[in-house]
Amino acid sequence: MADQIPPNASTPSFRRPASLYWPGFLASFLLLSSLSCGALFMATGVTRFDLADLQANQAGWTPPPALPTLEVAVAAPESDQDRIDDGYPPGEQLRNITSSLVNIRAVPGYLGKPDGDIVGQVPPGGVVEIVGERAVADNLVWWRIRYITADGAQVEGWIAEATASGVQILGR
Repeated sequence: MADQIPPNASTPSFRRPASLYWPGFLASFLLLSSLSCGALFMATGVTRFDLADLQANQAGWTPPPALPTLEVAVAAPESDQDRIDDGYPPGEQLRNITSSLVNIRAVPGYLGKPDGDIVGQVPPGGVVEIVGERAVADNLVWWRIRYITADGAQVEGWIAEATASGVQILGR
């Protein structure tokens, strides 16, 4: 009776094979995320760059430069009323109504300008005279003005009517 199992002996345990669920889940997650990120980088145009490139102070990616545009709008109004409604007539005296210095520029616009473009500054409360036409540059309205400094020097140039954020610069 060697084939019989004694009644108090334990039955052999059955080993289940290791589950492949978690390794399969992890592998598929990594595959899908690498494909998604790769497609994202290719769609945005980001090229390969190494950590060594960044450590050597080289730019990995920079946006293209913004180029300012200049649109000069010169129009002869039909009457003084049209001129007043459309802006300031030549000879009109205006003040810097801000609490800071305002730059007088050689050419209308402020984006991408060299330091030499600033020909003077008007202090808070300083009076300027409109001497010419207006221009639109960098989405701002610019006025050709003349400013007489405290020492009597005359500076002619361009001042924006308001800042890019909408703060009024020139006022009566």
